[in-house]
Amino acid sequence: MVLAATVFAFLASASAQSDDLPIVVIDVRNPMDQRLMDFIVETISTTDAHLFVLRVDSPGISSGDSGSMYRAVSEASAPVVVWVGDRPAVAFGGAASLLNVADIGAAAPGTRIGYLQPTVVTGADAVPYRPSHDADGEESRDQLLDRSVVVEDPIPGYVDQVVPTIGQLIVGLDGTTVARGTDESQRVFELSTATATTLPDGSEVLIPNRQVQFVKPGLWDRFLRLASRPEVAFFFLVTAIAAATFEFYAAGPGITAAVAVVAFILAGYGMATLPTFWPSVAATVIGLLLYTWDFQRNRIGWWSAAGTVLLVAGGLTFVDARPQFAATWWIVLIIVAGIALFYTAALTTIVRSRFSTTTIGRDHLIGRTGTAADKLSPEGVVVVDGARWRGRSHREAGIAPGDPIQVHGIDGIVLLVDPAAPSVEPGDGV
Repeated sequence: MVLAATVFAFLASASAQSDDLPIVVIDVRNPMDQRLMDFIVETISTTDAHLFVLRVDSPGISSGDSGSMYRAVSEASAPVVVWVGDRPAVAFGGAASLLNVADIGAAAPGTRIGYLQPTVVTGADAVPYRPSHDADGEESRDQLLDRSVVVEDPIPGYVDQVVPTIGQLIVGLDGTTVARGTDESQRVFELSTATATTLPDGSEVLIPNRQVQFVKPGLWDRFLRLASRPEVAFFFLVTAIAAATFEFYAAGPGITAAVAVVAFILAGYGMATLPTFWPSVAATVIGLLLYTWDFQRNRIGWWSAAGTVLLVAGGLTFVDARPQFAATWWIVLIIVAGIALFYTAALTTIVRSRFSTTTIGRDHLIGRTGTAADKLSPEGVVVVDGARWRGRSHREAGIAPGDPIQVHGIDGIVLLVDPAAPSVEPGDGV
């Protein structure tokens, strides 16, 4: 039995050296959700490779079942290496545990790993740990459960090599022996990843001797995962509401409506997969409503100031999973500043231009008549002197499209209208 196992291991090692299989590099960036973990599982399970390298820069697993991913890594048909990089990449939570589950863990100097617990920020999954990775790994795990460290030297059980670039990592693995499986079914792999070449100046350098394939999730998955980070999900939410507001005041669906729909889809995906703090979402929505309130009255006042405070607070606390997940504060401030400029300058200018007339001012419109382009319930679009305006009337007025209207007042950029009195021709009546 022992002789058979030895021969099998030798044949496996010889096969590993003679094959022409590629080195497959899997891109693992941003918070990990079920779609990304499914992509990792599918790639490892269905791809023939000499070596798998997971290039990690992730604050952790936001949602989903991580068990299948860890099993795929530990049961892969070829050795699996996890590298955290480039600087200043991070690997927290379940992403950091990949370093221990893989055959070899590596990281670039200056990167940060830790906060192993929780494995999934929206679940109660146990922290995975492979004792055979390093005898001293359990002590490292206990230290990394609730804190993070900057990688400068190897960390038992997690970081076996400190390598600045992925290219140096790949060529540096040449000749490394990796044993996978149990004693009864162990396979031994000898990695062949580099060859020496002589430069014109006479110096020798190592270059990869295999094709290196960089793989990423599909286009649709990458599109949805645009909102996988807290500050980006916050951006899409405020963009969707701001675009919908513009479309409402600009009278009539158009390209901005499509932008609002796409932004709502992305924001919804982000909020569904992230550990969203819903009171912060409510604060964000209320803040935008306060901006709209002031805009409706053609002024910038205390409501807008309160809206700014709510937006900043909502953006900074958009998710509830510190310290693994936290919105980048300066990006949140830029987003809020952009929204403030949009409501105070851009929206006002665009809407006024859309509803402008050839006559300066609006007071001359009082008493004018026109027609309703929409049903006013109580707001809609009216046409006065050939120009389209946002109009408002009482719900009981029952103004339908095509009905005559008359302007009796102005509120900011909104015309206050009533049904127009029917005209009386000479000779009518008693």
